[in-house]
Amino acid sequence: MNDKDIFTSSIYEALTSFEIKGLTFRDFFNAADTTSRCASLHLLFPESRAWQQDEALEVEYDFNALFVGPATLLAPPYASVYLDEEPLLMGATTLRVREFLQNMGLFVTEENSVPDDHISYEMELAVMLSVHARHSPQYHDALTRFVRGHLELWLPAFITKINDCAQTSAMKCLASQLTNWFDELKTRVIL
Repeated sequence: MNDKDIFTSSIYEALTSFEIKGLTFRDFFNAADTTSRCASLHLLFPESRAWQQDEALEVEYDFNALFVGPATLLAPPYASVYLDEEPLLMGATTLRVREFLQNMGLFVTEENSVPDDHISYEMELAVMLSVHARHSPQYHDALTRFVRGHLELWLPAFITKINDCAQTSAMKCLASQLTNWFDELKTRVIL
């Protein structure tokens, strides 16, 4: 995700542990390869550093079955699958997220390659809004709208799918950590 002069590069210099964890989830869901995914997992699960190769491979298979394919995704990481009448990618929900981003002066770098409503982009947006909400009512209002009007409508179902379909304890633990992170995000909206 790129900004259009709204966010400076210093945004990453003042992140809270909550925000860093949100970006770690982003990196996990957006990782292009096993090495990158493992780096994120090590931050989320320090005990994963001691995994044997077969344990890491099981988590990788689980990740692919849940979020990538090639078979039907067990826990699709796109809001549109949970919110649109027909669970299609790049549908009405994707376009609403794109419009929300554009209204904030943001855009997705890989527009039309990875849908704007992918969990990794939405995690990053929530973090960016959270950072700026500390200093600006405008961003707090935007964060509130995004959480209550969008994330609350689909993220719990996504987490449930992970819990129901995951084959490894690591993925089930990830779902638990994501639930805790989202619960904290919701408390920030209330404040």
